[in-house]
Amino acid sequence: MDIIKIIGIALTGLLAASLIKNVRNEFSIYIVICVIVIIFFLIADKLVSVFAFLQSIYGQITYGKTFFPILIKILAIAYMADFTSQLCKDAGEGAIGNKVEFAGKVIIFYLSLPIFISVLDLINAIL
Repeated sequence: MDIIKIIGIALTGLLAASLIKNVRNEFSIYIVICVIVIIFFLIADKLVSVFAFLQSIYGQITYGKTFFPILIKILAIAYMADFTSQLCKDAGEGAIGNKVEFAGKVIIFYLSLPIFISVLDLINAIL
């Protein structure tokens, strides 16, 4: 029931940040950052398990080993770009958040080019 713990921390942080914002607006961002760090540490062990699982899958596959690291990078970039974009938007900087999302999409497209080329080569070989 880790999600219950995370929801409780998030709601407590939200309430604390809202109360502090009325008194000292500049301190509310520190509360938000602390809550984010706490939540990240709560899910860190889950991330370790996910990466261990992905590593075991990588050891078992025979076809497409060259594409697996690319897919992992794409997934990581998508999560990081979304997380950073949401932080920017929460801080009131939606324009920066939108640019981070756009940059993430461009980088994902760039990283996926070898897979795209490989699929096109496969189609050409079949035809």
